[in-house]
Amino acid sequence: MALKVSDYIQVKNESNIKIHKSDNTKFLFDFRIEDKRYRQSFKIKANVTGWNKKTCIDEAKKELLKYKESLEAGYSSKDINLDKLFELYNENIKDTNWKTIKESIYNRYIGSYKNANAKDITKLTKEQLQRKKALDKNKIGTKKINKILPTQIDKIINSMDKQGLSPRTQKSILEVLKPMFKYALENKMIKEIPTTFINVKIPNQKKIVTNATELFNKVYKGITTYYKDEPFYQALFLFGFTGRRKSEILNLRWENIDFVNDYYWITNTKNDDNQKYPLAPMIKAQLLQFKEIKGLVFPSPINGGVITNVDRQMRNLKKHTGVDNLSLHYMRNILVSMLAEQQTEAIILSGILGHKDVNTINKYLSINHYKSGQEGLNKISDVLDVEVIG
Repeated sequence: MALKVSDYIQVKNESNIKIHKSDNTKFLFDFRIEDKRYRQSFKIKANVTGWNKKTCIDEAKKELLKYKESLEAGYSSKDINLDKLFELYNENIKDTNWKTIKESIYNRYIGSYKNANAKDITKLTKEQLQRKKALDKNKIGTKKINKILPTQIDKIINSMDKQGLSPRTQKSILEVLKPMFKYALENKMIKEIPTTFINVKIPNQKKIVTNATELFNKVYKGITTYYKDEPFYQALFLFGFTGRRKSEILNLRWENIDFVNDYYWITNTKNDDNQKYPLAPMIKAQLLQFKEIKGLVFPSPINGGVITNVDRQMRNLKKHTGVDNLSLHYMRNILVSMLAEQQTEAIILSGILGHKDVNTINKYLSINHYKSGQEGLNKISDVLDVEVIG
């Protein structure tokens, strides 16, 4: 059962100790060492018959002192499982969209984190329940961090692979686990990092697409016909179709869209800056059908939080279009290859995709994302023979 902090009250003259409101044997330690916060529950397990509240508090003070000393001395993982480590680590990192996504990844594939956006199990399909059961079987959240082996992490990745999850999704668990274990090592909670030699190879998705113009038209037709009556998913995939990254789409907020002047802002980008792009009429028309004032543009239909994946919707689109390797990332490749076939300059390609510089071609030029987006959408308009930008 998750710890409920509101069940505890501060012990008089002890800023780092709280006692349970109805059980004098239960305590909560909350303190900092070198600007790092630690929170640990403690229950007196000995025979406390005849112990009064003061005696229990005295015992808790001794335990707190030992706990602090063990942390300062290092290697204090004896009673810390992976769920607890994630909680400790998570409390000390900046609140960002990526933090929210990591919480969902951890909860879905690795362990149990009480603050993560979790799907309502009653709303899962039979297929989703079977997948969840298979993935839950290999979770390691309850295991002590100093006992976790690389083979146990490999089992999680192999299970994800068997469930048809992409290599990119498989790699996401390493992106969650590696900084956690690094944090544990730096705080001398463990002696070695079990993810050190584990890698997930992601197939190269940056190759030039052949017959890109033809493929571009095919994918556009697929999106607009299959999701003809679902403006939510049509808009979502059209954002990817015009160059946006998956994380940028799923974290887009209504407050960052200007429907009067037809542009939108991408914040907390991969490059850690804010980028302005033109709003294509074909996307605007869909957004207006479910427009809100604030909040996520594409919230999870199950819990209202950030959607962790759109695998099922993408599988349906792949089947409909016949493009077996279609993904939001591959849409970016199709787009840039099509624009290259239309003799678009590299600086424009970099701008529309949100790159910070053009790397090998005139890397020192400043990229105007909005202008690049306009020119890119004009090219799209020519290819599709529809109005894409006003």
